[in-house]
Amino acid sequence: MRRKLRSTAAALAFVTTTALSGVIAAAGTSAADTADTLFPVVAEATLREEADRIMNLTYRDFARTPRVEPFDWSTDGCSVPTGYAPYSEVFRPACVQHDFGYRNYGANHGLALDPTRETKNWIDGRFRTEMERVCQDTSYTPLAHFNCVNAARAYFVAVNVAGDPAFF
Repeated sequence: MRRKLRSTAAALAFVTTTALSGVIAAAGTSAADTADTLFPVVAEATLREEADRIMNLTYRDFARTPRVEPFDWSTDGCSVPTGYAPYSEVFRPACVQHDFGYRNYGANHGLALDPTRETKNWIDGRFRTEMERVCQDTSYTPLAHFNCVNAARAYFVAVNVAGDPAFF
């Protein structure tokens, strides 16, 4: 509860600061327009745009991204489909990015930026893309690449089919 309150307070501070900058930029509009229309739209859009930017990074760029508030950067690493345990460390960077997506867009955590099926599918698709990028970057033989991509597909199917409780 204390952690959620801290995240909510941080999100409120971020939203307030962002919204106030929008009010200053919109000095030509009436106070009613600013308070009722521009104020919440600018703040919410900015937070979502930043989350989208972060989610669209490659796994390597994501790993170098500063862990700024109000986003939830916690992770539990990779949940491993049966028979694919050796890949949990190989895919860890993609799993951390996937956790960021679920924890910030999904309904089970503080921000709940967009807890929809479309967004979950997008996050799962980004996960698959980044795991395949890991395979491309780390597989030094055709057989190793083939095995890595097959493991990536198994991880993708696992989150796509069984990940609903973690997201919704």
